[in-house]
Amino acid sequence: MVDILYLQVNLIGMVILGVIIMNQQNMDDGTGRQRAFIFLNYSTFIVLILDSAMWLINGKRFLFSIELNWIVSSIYYFFNGFVVFVWYVYISLFFNQKRIREPKYLLISSIPVILNTIFILLNYKYNIYFYINESNTYIRSPYFLISVFIVIPYIVIPFVACLKLYQRAENIVEKKDSILIMKIHILPIIGVLVQVLFYGISLIWICSVLSLLFIFINFQNKRISMDPLTQLNNRHQFDICLQNIQRDGVGTESHSIIFIDVDKFKAINDKYGHVFGDKVLISVAGILRKACEKEEVVLGRYGGDEFYVFCKSSIRGKIINGISHYVNEYNRADDFRVALSLSIGSSDFKGNEANRVKDILERADKAMYENKLK
Repeated sequence: MVDILYLQVNLIGMVILGVIIMNQQNMDDGTGRQRAFIFLNYSTFIVLILDSAMWLINGKRFLFSIELNWIVSSIYYFFNGFVVFVWYVYISLFFNQKRIREPKYLLISSIPVILNTIFILLNYKYNIYFYINESNTYIRSPYFLISVFIVIPYIVIPFVACLKLYQRAENIVEKKDSILIMKIHILPIIGVLVQVLFYGISLIWICSVLSLLFIFINFQNKRISMDPLTQLNNRHQFDICLQNIQRDGVGTESHSIIFIDVDKFKAINDKYGHVFGDKVLISVAGILRKACEKEEVVLGRYGGDEFYVFCKSSIRGKIINGISHYVNEYNRADDFRVALSLSIGSSDFKGNEANRVKDILERADKAMYENKLK
């Protein structure tokens, strides 16, 4: 009965992973994180198959059943370490994207997996992790905790990195991402503790599947609110910000909405083509990111060649000056580029003005076009 229950749980996990894989297969954000995430799903899927096979084989007697149990259990222990390693790579791509791609660093990071593999190869003779008795029953070795301790760095290091990022980050987006990743650690850790303390209870992989589902849902939300060209927030996120202002206000502190428009963008498209025009928009997005770096803002593309920034009024001037600085820096570059010019308009508002959102936007829009006509 217990075997059937665990098989059903594993089957549910495989269905969830199958849905995630099918929906993520053709996505690539250019950072390598998406590919690592898909690989993580595939690896976890394989573990669920192996875990199910172990429940099906264990205690059954048929031709070569003991040998098959040894092989499946050994591969299962290998993937236990390998999946956690892939998780480490995936999270590291958020914090050390350049470093994790270096062969030397990747080799050093692989040491726990290599050690785990060596112990698995020695296990058949010395029963380090487990052994299979004459009744074809899997029995956990007293030293099996070695397999847990070996891969602990893959869990601890990303968690500490997230904690440090959260403590030093001034950008609200970085804080949210670090909190999200720390939360994702909780379920697998609970699964590991239960599996270690209560022999015969297997929860770690279904907990891992739920964490991957949580990541997937977060990705889906970001896809809905992200502009595919510039990777900034899109008009949908802009509307959500307005809804939040209308519903909750923004307290007593004064806030600002800044509109940014690319001057003569139609002429750029007509002269150089839409592909070049897209490159200009991507460059503008980069300029805005630099100007808003480490600031608590909501930055996005409103549509076409228009962008927006929601921020506190106290930093509005700093952001606008930063935009002007980075535009000048862009125009001083040696490589062939069009002379970039941006028109900027802004409007301040407080929480008690939340019911006059339309007026706030019209003021910012009018200021931007007055700037354009100068």
